Amino acid sequence: MTNTVALQKCDDYNFDKVYICVQKMMELVPPPDVKDKVVLLKPNILYPKKPELAVGTHPVVVGAVVKAFVERGAALVMVGESPAIANSTTAAKLTGMYDQVIYNGGMWADFHKYDTVPCPEGKSVKQFEFATQFKEADVIVSLSKLKSHQLMSYTGAMKNLFGLMIGLGKAQMHYRFPNKEDFGNFLVDLNIAAQADYAIMDAIVGMDGPGGPGSGDPIHLGFLAASDNILALDWECASLVGYDPFRVVYLRQALERGIWLKSPTQIKTVGAAEHECHSFSFRIVREPSPTLGKMIPNWLDFIAKKFFVKTPHFISYKCRNCGRCEQICPAHIINMEGRNGTAQLTDKSKCLHCFCCHEICSFGAIKLRRL
Repeated sequence: MTNTVALQKCDDYNFDKVYICVQKMMELVPPPDVKDKVVLLKPNILYPKKPELAVGTHPVVVGAVVKAFVERGAALVMVGESPAIANSTTAAKLTGMYDQVIYNGGMWADFHKYDTVPCPEGKSVKQFEFATQFKEADVIVSLSKLKSHQLMSYTGAMKNLFGLMIGLGKAQMHYRFPNKEDFGNFLVDLNIAAQADYAIMDAIVGMDGPGGPGSGDPIHLGFLAASDNILALDWECASLVGYDPFRVVYLRQALERGIWLKSPTQIKTVGAAEHECHSFSFRIVREPSPTLGKMIPNWLDFIAKKFFVKTPHFISYKCRNCGRCEQICPAHIINMEGRNGTAQLTDKSKCLHCFCCHEICSFGAIKLRRL
């Protein structure tokens, strides 16, 4: 594992352009030897939406990466994902990802069964239940989309591997780890268990703003990135769009573990210059200062959380009665008994502030507000 991140400028999703960029990145920072091996690519499909909305990894990027690994001699290139609420194959077909995978010589892997994967080094979790295809693969690749995230501020290659877990099981992790610091440590443990061999970031068009990762705004960023060091990739990409990675909880925690990096000064970039990929207009989700948090007395912190932490608010005229928020809520405090059978929050005091409902709503019917 190196500390090097390959950057390539890419202005649009023309397949030939994307494929050339992927090949150049793999030349600059080579993935593991995949000849006669099984490769599992894990893209991001939050839920089935048109690619131009930037909700998930663009199908063209997925297809180009499949082709690149096939041409490197992989015995099989599987592509799989577990959307929050949707059949994975159906979601892949609706986004156009499925056709790209098959056309370029890969196989779509439907995540619906799991195996236990030990994680003895984990701080919070000592074993995980990953899709069975994880154990069938020799090489694991995170194929993510750069997006803002209401709970974790930023989401990229490391957060993307959360989708190795199946369906609603992911929501239960929010119930088990409601504190952001605890959930961050859970994500780091998950990445230790997953041991991704390579990671590629789709940042040609990302998603920014307070609606991320599901209802934010597409923003043209114009680059792709790749690395055999998943933390280095996320650290660099987060920095390029304006985040201080030290204030992205799980990136800081991953750095503190010392597994991927000892210091961000170890990160090197090759390919396109950093200034060519830097965005000055990306609307980040800001984390409160950890120093300030330590200075607040416990009683004042309690009041702040009770009255000023963002809470889901439901917009009845936008609700389509799909029931996804009710299904995904780990605290089980959402039902469809609001006005005209629309969603409502039944007990605000029990809200975990995990924002799973906001993340899964594809109709913009849930807004996060204070008070």
